[in-house]
Amino acid sequence: MKSFVIAAFLIGMTGSAADAQNAPIEFRMAASDANLAGCRGLDAQLSRVHSVTLQGDKALLKLAGGISETLKQTSPGVYMSAFTLSGVRLDVVADASKSPKTLVVTEKNRGCRWDATTK
Repeated sequence: MKSFVIAAFLIGMTGSAADAQNAPIEFRMAASDANLAGCRGLDAQLSRVHSVTLQGDKALLKLAGGISETLKQTSPGVYMSAFTLSGVRLDVVADASKSPKTLVVTEKNRGCRWDATTK
């Protein structure tokens, strides 16, 4: 009986870890104070709530406007991708390896940056 209870506990722990893996992590982006005027055109699209869902060696980024992007794992808990939004290339880094988790979006030509952390 004792072995059964321990086995049930361990199975429950494994299920909880899997559930956490698939739970969306929500972020509210904020523009950097150092952003130039040319960066402000993307503020309305990026300064909303976005989510990242971890899926093994990938993560799914869902932007508030309905855009989805697959991020690739570059190191344990760190995911990256690049995509185009309104004709502008954006680089995205989601870091779920630390607490608080972070989401950073950058546009390298003009030096634009938007950051978010979990609470």
